[in-house]
Amino acid sequence: MTLPEKLAAAHDGLAVGPVESRGILRVTGKDRLDYLQRMCTQDLSRLRPGDSAYAAFLTAKGHLVGEGTVLAREEDLLVDVAPQALGATRAHLEKFVIMDDVVLEDLSGALAVLPVLGSGGAAAAEPGVTRGASRRRGAPALDLYLPPDQAAALRVALISRGAVPLEAGDLEVLRIEGGLARFGADMDGDRLPMEAGLTRDAIHFGKGCFIGQEVVLRATVRGHLQKGLVQLALPPGAGPGARLLAGGQEVGWVTSAAETSQGRLGLGYLRRAHWKAGERLATDGGEAVVRRVIVEEGTCQ
Repeated sequence: MTLPEKLAAAHDGLAVGPVESRGILRVTGKDRLDYLQRMCTQDLSRLRPGDSAYAAFLTAKGHLVGEGTVLAREEDLLVDVAPQALGATRAHLEKFVIMDDVVLEDLSGALAVLPVLGSGGAAAAEPGVTRGASRRRGAPALDLYLPPDQAAALRVALISRGAVPLEAGDLEVLRIEGGLARFGADMDGDRLPMEAGLTRDAIHFGKGCFIGQEVVLRATVRGHLQKGLVQLALPPGAGPGARLLAGGQEVGWVTSAAETSQGRLGLGYLRRAHWKAGERLATDGGEAVVRRVIVEEGTCQ
């Protein structure tokens, strides 16, 4: 099957990705929802069992500790973050538990994630399986949470029913075409969520206080960001780490790259002066062109 056919199934049909190992924390205790509400950028107050939300966890200086999906179940909450962010996110959340009835447990070995993509994903998901809508796949997606052996068996079953199998590289193409940053590639502890284009999906400006809120508000209202994420058309020689140059001066760098249905595309960070679609920059192997500006400013509502 060709790449365009796979991507079409991921958008408009039914496709299933590989079983993924994620950083998964289980949060229990009667104060669990109120506590996470105070710790993250998203409004979790209306979550009911079966609901999910995308959120970020920040330092007091507004830098990312981790980001991912918060899922509500009858007896607990699950926090799903990138494996690279698991240790820091757990330490960050445990640090501020003082009088709260909250307990964190690492379920990373016990649960895996099976991504089901496409408009037919909801109908294909097994009843009773913990699921969360993912906004970071570049296509309509549900992430299913099961023990690793059950996730692998369900993947085989879905493929036997007609789901198109996707590999990790296909998911990267979808993500990069969608202009979506990934922790460990385009995001780390040095990044502000706004720089990485997370404002619209992860930050709720109408909720109460959260750690890092002052920095977030200052950057979004006053426009203090100096670098931010863009989507790039890249030459064959450019990959993660490639420098982006303007007038012989380094003005950014590439963080992700893939051969896509639209040619070689990538994500990278640029200085503010170069946040313009069509901006041409020198890089490894030739010229990079800004296709889309992803960094978000002025979105506070």
